[in-house]
Amino acid sequence: MLSNFRSFAQSPLALIIIVLLVLAFAMTGAGGIFTGSGTAVVVVGNEQVSQRELAYAFDREVQRLQQQNPEITREMAREEGIANQVLQQQITFATLAARAHELGLAISDAAVVREAAAIPAFRNPVTERFDPDTMRSALQRVGMTEDQFANDVEGDMLRSQLMGALTRLADLPDQIAATRYLVAEEQRRMSALVLDASTADEIADPTDEQLQAFITETPGQNGQPLFTRPEFRAITLVRFQLDDFIRDVAVDESVLRETYDYLVDTNQIGTPAVRSFTQLTAPDQATAEAAAERLANGESAALVASELGLDAPLTLDNAQRYEVPDTQLADAVFAMSQDEARAVEGRFGWSAVQVTLAEEANLPSFEDERERLQADAARAQATDDMYGAISAFEAAREDGASLEVAAESSGTPLEIYQPLAQNSFDENLDFDPERYQALAAEILPVAFAQVEGFAIDLQTYNDTDFFTLRVDSIVPSRPFELEEVREQAESRWRSIQVDTQLQARAEDALAQLEAGDDLELVSLTAGGRTESSTLRRDQTAGGFTRGAVSTAFSMTPGEYRMQQVAEGRYLVLTVDEVIPADIAAAPAADLAGIEGDLVSEFGNDVVFATRDFLLREYEITDASIDNRLYSLAIGETDPSTPQ
Repeated sequence: MLSNFRSFAQSPLALIIIVLLVLAFAMTGAGGIFTGSGTAVVVVGNEQVSQRELAYAFDREVQRLQQQNPEITREMAREEGIANQVLQQQITFATLAARAHELGLAISDAAVVREAAAIPAFRNPVTERFDPDTMRSALQRVGMTEDQFANDVEGDMLRSQLMGALTRLADLPDQIAATRYLVAEEQRRMSALVLDASTADEIADPTDEQLQAFITETPGQNGQPLFTRPEFRAITLVRFQLDDFIRDVAVDESVLRETYDYLVDTNQIGTPAVRSFTQLTAPDQATAEAAAERLANGESAALVASELGLDAPLTLDNAQRYEVPDTQLADAVFAMSQDEARAVEGRFGWSAVQVTLAEEANLPSFEDERERLQADAARAQATDDMYGAISAFEAAREDGASLEVAAESSGTPLEIYQPLAQNSFDENLDFDPERYQALAAEILPVAFAQVEGFAIDLQTYNDTDFFTLRVDSIVPSRPFELEEVREQAESRWRSIQVDTQLQARAEDALAQLEAGDDLELVSLTAGGRTESSTLRRDQTAGGFTRGAVSTAFSMTPGEYRMQQVAEGRYLVLTVDEVIPADIAAAPAADLAGIEGDLVSEFGNDVVFATRDFLLREYEITDASIDNRLYSLAIGETDPSTPQ
């Protein structure tokens, strides 16, 4: 069967199928090719985030970012995680809307109109009053329809209504803002005895015996002596890397064009045309034309149906062409513009149809897609070629061939590495960044888990590639000889000696100060210097590091503490005075800013807590997201699960 499949795979038709299968797996995952979830990226209770809503929200966010930085592209926004942020925001909106509707909260049309009328951009510049035409022009400039704007306003007001009710449950006392101000503005006058390497006594040169003992006995982070030469392993490696095969692939133009046509036909690229329309079925052409004329004049569909004795109106919202059951009717509807009404003869008779929303398809051209199609097709062909090489390699190994023979029979390069440490250093302890990038992350850890002399089964790495290896020899780990690391060992030994000396001095100074001796006198006997500063919690100065300042704000005046602020640097710290902030002198703007921050922080806490609760309530997880529709909504050409 394998040989039959591989023979078929050489034909041009097969390459087209392979390209489409690769695209399908990339866009849906293996389990998603034969299933779908309509137009909902995610369903939350009785609400949903549709593909169109997510695409619109993502486009708006990209446009907002481009106003700040015109260099930003949609691809850059996706790579920076903006698309996923927008998705999470839309899910939050959906959870709040679902719960608001369950609680019976609603926004009236009149409330939406009042909200719109309050927006300055919708006012006529002459009359300075709300003007529908001015509103439509303003919305058109930002690429928004009236329906989209109304839905946005309604959603914002509904969420505000729900969250407003929640946040009003806990009124923040004014004392909280006052307390935060007092804590932030409190100052402390602090002094310290500073002992660092510049004040240390001269360290005598170590003897060879001292250095050898230091090398042997000083532990490192892994429990072995600090100066230990690592284990090295020589390996023979065979890799099957997709990029190597892609370089040799040439794809026929006809394959690219047939792939493009298929993706267009199945709505897998671009944004398809959609229509919302109302349909009145009529017994004949004359009745249909009369009904269409009345619809065009602004009469409601329900009134026209009632007075003409027709069935109740049928409505279809945001439908793509394939979603209209009557193909003749679909052709007519998708040839009509927004607000147009006409009589249409479909496969099942005459109807009066009025289009209430018309959005045309936005399809990238073949030339726009050529580079991506070329890459996808080359990847598909290279994947097939790589698996062919793997099949030949494994067949040779099954016949008892060594790595060398199997690699040669499959046309795969053989890589031989002289002994390397697990971090890719060679025996001279030289570091090669390219070697590290190629081996250290995934291959060398595997090599260091094997016994010597045996080739392992193929392993996957880099998501797309495979490798096998054999450990040819092992150079055991051992402590360094003194002459190999004399310079490094002596430098480290001196640093520790200095630190030990300074620590002892700091401990003696602390004891003297706690016994009542004067700080300046102690600094003379300890050989250090004194520093003083007056600081808030968020400030640093001189030897007063962030850690030292934090310690000072946990002390009482007159108390002394010793603190190591770095290797070879100690402070003996005291607080001379606590200088409280004066709330009476606090600028009103500062207190108002703190109150605003507190309200914002509390509101955010409520939103996040409510969101987390509702996500659990509605059982929304990563598995709830239709990754194919998510990818299509954000214009991702190589769809994958959102990260």
